This record gives sequence, C-alpha cells and structure tokens, in this order.
Amino acid sequence: MDNTLSSRHEFLFLYDIKMGNPNGDPDENRPRVLPDGTHYVTDVRLKRFIRDLFKSRGENILVDNIEGRTTNLTGRVVEYLKKNNKEEANGKELVDILLKAFIDARLFGSSFAFKAEEAKKESSRKAKWEPVPKTMTGAVQLNMGEVLHDAEEVDIHGTSIFASGQDKTQGTFTTFFGLRYALIGFSGVANEHSAKMSKMSNADYEYLLKAMWHGVRVCGNTRTKVGQIPHLLIDIKYQQKEEFQFGRLHDYVKTLSANGKGEKAWASPDDYKVDLTVLVNRINAQRDRIESVRFARSPDLEISEVLPSDWESFEAETLPAQEKTSENTGE
Repeated sequence: MDNTLSSRHEFLFLYDIKMGNPNGDPDENRPRVLPDGTHYVTDVRLKRFIRDLFKSRGENILVDNIEGRTTNLTGRVVEYLKKNNKEEANGKELVDILLKAFIDARLFGSSFAFKAEEAKKESSRKAKWEPVPKTMTGAVQLNMGEVLHDAEEVDIHGTSIFASGQDKTQGTFTTFFGLRYALIGFSGVANEHSAKMSKMSNADYEYLLKAMWHGVRVCGNTRTKVGQIPHLLIDIKYQQKEEFQFGRLHDYVKTLSANGKGEKAWASPDDYKVDLTVLVNRINAQRDRIESVRFARSPDLEISEVLPSDWESFEAETLPAQEKTSENTGE
C-alpha cells in the first residue's frame, strides 16, 4: 500500500522574535537584510529548528553530528549501519536505508555524496558505495522567510564577569546585533510527486507542521533567539491529482498598525493586526481545487477579519507520541 503524501499541500507559517537575531549573516552576525531594507531568514535556519525538534524527540537526523562532532554523510551512514549490524549497502538499497532511517531526508532530500576514502576508513572492509539516485529532491520546499514589516535594528550591549581567582573578577563587554521586534513569514510546498520518490508519508507531513510550530519556540534556546513564539500556521490541502499551487503565500499577508505606532516601533503583537484579506480571496477563487484549509493561531495574534467558517482548526500544540517515525536503529 502506498503511504506517501496523497495530495499537494501549501503552508504559511508566522512567528515572531523580540530583541533577538532571527538569522545572523556570515560576516558580522547581524540580522540578514536585502538591499531594499527587508530583513530575511533563510530556509536553512527554519529547517535547523525543525531538525533540532526531531532530534530532541529521539528521531534519527541525517544532517546532524555524532557525539558533538560535525560529520559528513559517509560517517553518518556508517554510524547507522554499525548500529544495525550491517557492513555495507549499495545502489537503491543504500538510498532506501537513508530514506527509511532519516525523516529529514524524506522531507528535505539530500545530495548523497559519499567519499570513497572516507568509506574505506570507516568500514572494516573496502567499501564502494554508489547510491541510486545520487541526489534526492526533497518533497518539501521552503521559500526564504521575510520580516513582514519594517523592523528596527538594535545593538544590544552587556557585560560578562569572570572570576580569575579568589576575590578577583574581570569584566568583558559583549555586543550582539538584533531586531527590536519582527514578525517573520515563511511559506512552502509539499509536492506529492517528489514524496513518492523520497517516501515522505502523510504522517511525516503532519509531523513537519508540528515541528515547525514547536521548533522555533523550543529549539531557539540561545541568547539571540530565546522567546520566539509561533503565531499562525495555515495548511492548504489540494484535491488529489490537482497540479495547482499558489507559490508564495506570505506575499498575501499584510500587517496593519493597531495603535498608530510606526512599524519600527512595534514591540509585540499588541501593536499590529494581520490582514489576510488577499490570501482569503485567493483561496476562495480556487476553492474547487482545494480539499481543505486548516489553521493554528496563537491567542496573542489579532487578525483583521473573521476567518472563513469552512477553515478547520489544526491542533498544533499536540506532538505525536514519541515513537520514531524512522526505521528502528537498534538503540
């Protein structure tokens, strides 16, 4: 029985951050910004939150590290094979092992680039690993996230005190760069055709949605990201065999001041309303193509209009039971 994703889905996800840096640039670790002043967050950053949530719940993650050390794909797979008392795998069998074992490979795909020399070092006998296919396109593709309003950049200063001996302390000034407040919007597509290749199931997709919701909050446990809050998740499920999709749902979201403050002065959801008028109109115009629309919403987020009565509530706060959705590793 084919248990892969049965229909195409699109999703919209909004979360916020206050006095933090949602995604530092590689040069100065400042919030990433486009030439027009729009701040953005990469898809890689959101995927990291999702993967970290999976890992915290005992799932096997392909893009990860072993015993605190970053490792290449070869080392990751060798580690998995060792746990399952398997010496070597090849061709389609090797790719099937990867997809069964690692939920993030099923969701996001991977380039299965094995290094021959690394394989020889890791394996007890000469290994010649040739995965088929060598590259797997992920069923889930994310757009770059964008801050949905003008945001104020801030330099946040502090002092750290370290004890260097009895009654001796030394102070160090610290600075990190962040945003006063930002409401961030992501959108993405889950493609049923790619899901057949990557073996992504309907259950995997449900888990993905909940991992996004929980991941930004629970796994943003660093000084620059603590306090992130998920606010809105909308999932559109299309009719089976329907090839239509909108493409960038966050383009249909607007923010409106709730109290006359300028956008750069916003500090919480109390300062604005989210306007979904364009999104609702777009969905209504394509309703014959759509099987269902579900949503999860935080109690803090104010939406400027009543959501359509045929939109269904989605219980994002309840995670699935902690039974691995990936193949048992023998742990």
